[in-house]
Amino acid sequence: MCKEDKAEADNSESCGFGVMGEIIRNLQREEEELEQTVTCLKEVAEINKTQDQIEILKEINASLKEIAETQKAILEEIRCQKS
Repeated sequence: MCKEDKAEADNSESCGFGVMGEIIRNLQREEEELEQTVTCLKEVAEINKTQDQIEILKEINASLKEIAETQKAILEEIRCQKS
């Protein structure tokens, strides 16, 4: 095989591999982007879950404060009635 034919054959193989290589690189890039998206979605879901839990805890805290204030008022009224 002469040098020109060998160079042409190498270019053909490299072109074919280049196209396949490019396809593989694109697929890998898309896979990485998908993994990042899934990771972001999981993080968002965790953040939303945490925010929901915080809101529930705030409501519980407010309810407990109301109960404590009501109990305090009742105790003060009982003390006043005893005196």
